[in-house]
Amino acid sequence: MAKALTRKPTSFDVAGLAGVSRSAVSRAFTPGANISPETRDKVERAAAELGYRVNSLARGLQQKHSGIVGIVCSRLDSPLRSRQVRLLSEALIREGIKPMLITVETPGDLGSLIESLLGYSVAGIIVTDGSLPRALIEDCRKLRLPVVMVNREGASNWGDRVVANNQESGALAVDLLVKCGARRLGCLMPQRRTYSVSGRADAFIAAASARTLPFEQILAVDQSYTDARSAIAQVDRRVLGRIDGLFCATDLMAIGALDGLRTDLGLSVPEDIQVLGYDDIEQASWAPYDLSTIRQNVEAQAEAVIELLNDRLSDSSLPTRVHNQELTPVLRGTTRHES
Repeated sequence: MAKALTRKPTSFDVAGLAGVSRSAVSRAFTPGANISPETRDKVERAAAELGYRVNSLARGLQQKHSGIVGIVCSRLDSPLRSRQVRLLSEALIREGIKPMLITVETPGDLGSLIESLLGYSVAGIIVTDGSLPRALIEDCRKLRLPVVMVNREGASNWGDRVVANNQESGALAVDLLVKCGARRLGCLMPQRRTYSVSGRADAFIAAASARTLPFEQILAVDQSYTDARSAIAQVDRRVLGRIDGLFCATDLMAIGALDGLRTDLGLSVPEDIQVLGYDDIEQASWAPYDLSTIRQNVEAQAEAVIELLNDRLSDSSLPTRVHNQELTPVLRGTTRHES
């Protein structure tokens, strides 16, 4: 048994205990490196005995990146975003990559936080919220640093994207409500604009207008359950009386709207008004809500992000690519059967 160390063990300690060279220790912990199974086993047993862990940041200085990928996000209190980040993190770990989570709640902080990520010699960046400033995108391009944006607008000719097409989303929502018998439509959307949520709501309004359907817009302060419920509870009843099919820009807003309609206003769903959400979060299928919605598959989304990231790590000269997510209608109890 090795003598207990009074300091953090180093690769030199592992090499000494295993009876191998320092370079053999490095190869043992480098995926794909040329090393015999016997030597790897010696190194791994010595590392386990000493409690040695690879210093990824130090390795990054030697290999030009740390094996860390930054995930930039916000709204982790949102069921969709928390699930999205969890799936992305798990997918990165399966690839032998370590995720580093950076949360951005104030849009003006995004630039400085991305710059701090660059200081860690990250292997890549995944952005699920906010738009990267053009200057930072240009810095990433010069560094040939992979960037994958999820449901974000493309800001330049660098950065691959995984997106749910806003125009398709809005048109599909109109089509579903009309097929379910709605003829006087409404849209609940946040005043605070974002690329994906505002984009699909705008597309819904445009699609309803193109079909000359009567239309009402209801604005909530933001995307939270509380904001949505408050907006519905406070809307003029005459406005609600002119709506028989309500599209909510997210499921979380739709759940707030349902509680506002049923509990606060005493209306019946779907008899008085049909409600359609977007995302298909877990709570949408819960019995009290049984929400009809449009699903964006976050599992497939995570797989597409990792594929784009890996491709870019292998070949930084690839053309910028956009992966369009498949959208799936999920009709439950808040809409009537298709007519």
